[in-house]
Amino acid sequence: MRAAEIRARLEQPYAFGDCVDLRGIICEDRLVLDGSVLTGLDFTGARFPLGISARGAQFRGLSWFRNIEADNADFTGAVFHADARFDAARFRRRLAMPGAELRGVLQFDSAELSGGVDLAGAVGYGNCSFERARLGGISDLHGSEWLGGLWLESARFEQIRSGEMLVHGRLWTRRARLADGALPPEHFDISFGYTYA
Repeated sequence: MRAAEIRARLEQPYAFGDCVDLRGIICEDRLVLDGSVLTGLDFTGARFPLGISARGAQFRGLSWFRNIEADNADFTGAVFHADARFDAARFRRRLAMPGAELRGVLQFDSAELSGGVDLAGAVGYGNCSFERARLGGISDLHGSEWLGGLWLESARFEQIRSGEMLVHGRLWTRRARLADGALPPEHFDISFGYTYA
């Protein structure tokens, strides 16, 4: 499926509950959605061999990227108005989301992010979960804020940059690993609420 066709299907006025079913598609070229206003979408199981760019995009409905395979993705400054699901997603290179605004949950459970994730300066209003995720490279959470808590159960990070990160509510780091050691709550500068290690 060509990127232009995908974009045309997604750039539709959003009505509550709308969702374009693109499960299992293979995108033949790089999917570029920069600056687009998009309806709800379900890319579960889709493949993006040349990656995704959605810089400054507005995701108005549910955004499901569950179990996708992609070379890389750039969501710099994107706004997700509902849940953004990346469960079991596999990225061969970096996933960039600096300055993103996440008004629903952000979920990376069981994801494999070989190049790490860049969430520097991002704001999440719902819970952010990395349960059982595997992250290579440097994952950047510097200056991000998580108002719905941060769940890192059994996550494995190669490296983390987390200065000036704020977590409100629950910070859960049980069985989380950083390189070859444990990832304790004390690794993070500022946390409001309560922690579990």
